[in-house]
Amino acid sequence: MKKIFNNLIFILNSFTLSLLILSYISPYISPNIFWPISFLGLFFPILYLINTLFLLYWITNKKKQFLSNIIILLIGTQYIQNYIGLNPKTTNNETIKILTFNVRMFNTYDWIPNIKKDTIINYINQEHADIICIQEFYEDNKKPNLNYKFSHVGYRSDNNQLGLAIYSKFPQINKSNIIINNNNICIYSDIKIKKDTIRVYNMHLASNWFKQSDYSFINNPKKETVRDGVTGIIERMKISYKKRADEAYVIRKNIEKSPYKIILCGDFNDTPVSYSYRNIKKDLKDSFYISGNGVGNSFVNIPALRIDYIMHDHSLNSFNYKKKDIILSDHYPISCEIEL
Repeated sequence: MKKIFNNLIFILNSFTLSLLILSYISPYISPNIFWPISFLGLFFPILYLINTLFLLYWITNKKKQFLSNIIILLIGTQYIQNYIGLNPKTTNNETIKILTFNVRMFNTYDWIPNIKKDTIINYINQEHADIICIQEFYEDNKKPNLNYKFSHVGYRSDNNQLGLAIYSKFPQINKSNIIINNNNICIYSDIKIKKDTIRVYNMHLASNWFKQSDYSFINNPKKETVRDGVTGIIERMKISYKKRADEAYVIRKNIEKSPYKIILCGDFNDTPVSYSYRNIKKDLKDSFYISGNGVGNSFVNIPALRIDYIMHDHSLNSFNYKKKDIILSDHYPISCEIEL
């Protein structure tokens, strides 16, 4: 009986190890070529945990099958620090503070009770960041009262009130929008900081456009709605994975033409084990990986999901990465300090 049980465990373990290996490969395969593999990148943390449990089982039972688990899990350690910060770093040197925040249209439609636009604006001002990147920036009849002298706002071509914004304490000597699919999904400003000029990108890649019913299903799946719930989520994510792959390609081509060092912020709507993340990042540094501490989740509705980023040129150093545990949107604000 014990032998039969171990054989069953071995089959299950072999299957999940295979899925884990495919998740390692997923950032290298475009969703436009084979979109299902993108989902394995999304589920990397779960697959890694499952196979860690299998490893413990084999070790406890003194079975040689633990060797394959150790080898494959060790290969995946390169991704772990993208999810769990293990290297908090601070500095006494002079730095500039960067803040990025998807404000969800300043809660214009009262998705979060008792959170007003002024509440979000006051929070941003109190952070005293040197450069702020805002996604889902929304400007109605009342212009946001942010305490910054310099700004660049790029609006979607299909909505002249919704877009992206870069605010700074330093002069923005050049501003531009990158247009993809008739929408402003990325803007940049060349910012003069003392003797240096830094190009700051702010982007918002294609959303999954989940409905409230999708989030309800994710958090509390019910047997009678499983089929429709799963099908709807997969279809929306398939489309958005493909869109983000195209967007990442265009943005990366623009980054490669920059005459200046790069600071890049944004809501990627994708995890660190994804095609769009890998293609935008390339030789840039992820500030969470450099100086983050603890779980790097940035999306309020789904635990442990990190989709918001601050990246920077490989020649720059970043310190004191922080996720702000304050719910003013469906995203948490994140910040770090960069030494020029």
